[in-house]
Amino acid sequence: MENVSVKQDAAFYQQVAAAGPGFVAIVRSSDLRLLFVNKFFEMELGCSNDDVSEQDIYFTDFVTPFQHDRLKYQLLSVKDTYNKSTAYVIYHLSPRGEDRLRPYYFFIAPMGIQDNGGDDVYKILMMPDLSQWTMPFTSFETRELFLEHFQSEEFGTFEWLIDVDRSYWSEGVYRMYEVDPSQKDITREFASSFIHPEDRARAAQQSADAISHGKTIDFEFRLITAKGNLKIIHSLARLVYDKQGNRVKLVGSVRDVTNQRKIELDLKKKVEELYQSNRELEEFAYVASHDLQEPLRKITTFSSRLMERYKDALSGEGEMYLARMNASAENMRTLINDLLEFSRVTNAQQPATATDLRLMVRMVKADLELIIEETGTTFNISSMPVVEAIPAQMKQLFLNMMGNAIKFRKKDVAPVITIASEVTPPAVLSRLGLDKKRTYHTITIADNGIGFEKEYAQKIFNVFQRLHGKAEYPGSGIGLAVCKKIVEYMGGRISAESVPGEGATFTIILPEQQNKADQ
Repeated sequence: MENVSVKQDAAFYQQVAAAGPGFVAIVRSSDLRLLFVNKFFEMELGCSNDDVSEQDIYFTDFVTPFQHDRLKYQLLSVKDTYNKSTAYVIYHLSPRGEDRLRPYYFFIAPMGIQDNGGDDVYKILMMPDLSQWTMPFTSFETRELFLEHFQSEEFGTFEWLIDVDRSYWSEGVYRMYEVDPSQKDITREFASSFIHPEDRARAAQQSADAISHGKTIDFEFRLITAKGNLKIIHSLARLVYDKQGNRVKLVGSVRDVTNQRKIELDLKKKVEELYQSNRELEEFAYVASHDLQEPLRKITTFSSRLMERYKDALSGEGEMYLARMNASAENMRTLINDLLEFSRVTNAQQPATATDLRLMVRMVKADLELIIEETGTTFNISSMPVVEAIPAQMKQLFLNMMGNAIKFRKKDVAPVITIASEVTPPAVLSRLGLDKKRTYHTITIADNGIGFEKEYAQKIFNVFQRLHGKAEYPGSGIGLAVCKKIVEYMGGRISAESVPGEGATFTIILPEQQNKADQ
């Protein structure tokens, strides 16, 4: 039994407990064991400080079981937060040796100290609920006495006594409806008169279903206030029964969500506009790229004919001009094809299917067979996962990544490319904001190439971003942008790190299965 810290700190705890009114208990966070209680607590709940010193007694012994988790959560919510009025919550407690329950207002605050075992210590101040109602105002969280501490213009609580047709509003409801608080005769008809005519039938049906079938009210309606202002209100309420099972009242809350809905509507409109703009840009890129292919074909065709028919008449300089023209046309064709590939990523018509990434790597190696032989490239490939993806996109992803690893090799050094895979740890998922409930795979592609400066780790994924001249390393500067778009389209992440002259490592994190939210 751990009494050492209790005896050593008893004098200090006694000073804390005597510093204010009400029933006070000092508890430790790990198991809610009582460390000290004041005389008021003893008289109310039948547990003295001597009992606490001699026995292992826990605060949860007095709280109904279904509130235990809630109590522990409240302790965590006020950790390191002092004088927080929102810490007030209502609980039902049972004195020792009694079956009856009493409602109490709790205020829990951290004391900023730890006991000898290193556990945080909390002070729980309790005040009895002396209201006439036999239960909290509406469940636990909507008791007017505490919620009105917020003094919120957007929130209020109410209760409607069904048999006598009498409603009681908190100050928040009066403010929301813009009704004079002196108005006390609030009937169902009076309250309903403020509901927008088009929403009254639906509101009446909600109330009828709640009274007849015990259904919870949870809906939104438009409100025309006493001053003629239009608001959108969200109402949440439930039926309360007496011990005999008779319906007594409807208790609940109303919240002004007008500004919230306006923001959501504006955001939705902007998202739709952005989506439409992106679609138009993608369609423009696709159409423009197709239209550009035809003049390129003609340039290439006619320049080839000139070379064939007039090669004897052309001087060395003329032949050089034609060769450069052909080279430029070919570069333009590559650029157009890469742009097309970039625009196709989010317009993919193929469904996502189980895709063996090891097979994708094998297919890419076959496509790169000639350059692999020419450069003497070697691969170290570990086991690869099967993920739900569009196979063509996965092939394009590895083609771009592996092709870059070979292209940006050191002079006179054969490329060595290592591809590895592992299940992504939960800590990494949390850091990246990914769903820890889903399985992700981390794939790394490392090479021994020229590398790049740290400052370019993000920039290299931008469209047309080039770190080297075309003459030295040909390409359009779109390949890595395509990779990023493919990975993010799948709901994954891609990053890179490198040290100049020591190669680069690309990290790709892909979900094992897709869902609609990713696309």
